[in-house]
Amino acid sequence: MPALAASDDPVDAGGLAMPGASVPAPAPLVVHALNQGTAPAYVLKVLKLALDKSGRPYVLKIDTHTLPTAQVLRLLEQPDNGTVDVYWLPTAPALEAHFQPVRVPLDRGLMGYRLLAVNEAAQAKISAGTPLSLAQGPGWPEARLLRAAGQTVHETAGNLYNEVATGGADAVPRSSLDIDQEVERAREAGVPVTVARDVALLYRDFYLYFFVAKHNDRLADMLQDGLYQAYADGSFMALFRNDPEIRAALAYTHQGRRVLALPNPDATTPTRAIAASLTESLD
Repeated sequence: MPALAASDDPVDAGGLAMPGASVPAPAPLVVHALNQGTAPAYVLKVLKLALDKSGRPYVLKIDTHTLPTAQVLRLLEQPDNGTVDVYWLPTAPALEAHFQPVRVPLDRGLMGYRLLAVNEAAQAKISAGTPLSLAQGPGWPEARLLRAAGQTVHETAGNLYNEVATGGADAVPRSSLDIDQEVERAREAGVPVTVARDVALLYRDFYLYFFVAKHNDRLADMLQDGLYQAYADGSFMALFRNDPEIRAALAYTHQGRRVLALPNPDATTPTRAIAASLTESLD
């Protein structure tokens, strides 16, 4: 079902009625989203597809203002905040506890496929098999995952690419969905980093989910039903396979890098139980 413009009449979803009786059409659900985050062009297409395939009326309003993630999450907890009703992030126990996750990986696991942004000295270390120090933001869930796998982690509140360029850390692992744009922006700013040629990391059970507020069952149900319907009729995989951002990210998985698979000690039981049909084989 196409999205409704604000001026359109709500769509009657049907239902039984007594002869001669009128049944009020269900009011469309107004869904606010932000044009930011990981691969927003792709994820917003998935969001619209899910809402369409839910078969229920909606109005999708996309805000182009950029907000810090912490502010987005504070807003998401507040009912009817008028700015954001759904957001997408790599899942973590704290997010699953505070919000309602829609447990269909939007990325089919690509968020867990990590390329290393490095300087040339670090590339030489990789070629020689020398251990690397990995830069992370303060409190990032990945830091615990990396340390649990025996990696050396350097957490910093500064720019991670500057940290690598100046030798404060050897590399920063970034999603294959994000790394091209980030490295390009770093180079444009005069920060000499590149994508490591020889190695990639794979975080197990590390998926990009939609999150909605705990109370927002109507939206959560629409998104889950719509995503499953999109899988059933092939439209999800058609979108996934043909999206340019996804194609570019998948191309990295076919370039012959040695892949170091790391378990995710914080993955929740429902996340570990995600069906294999909803993920890619990335080893």
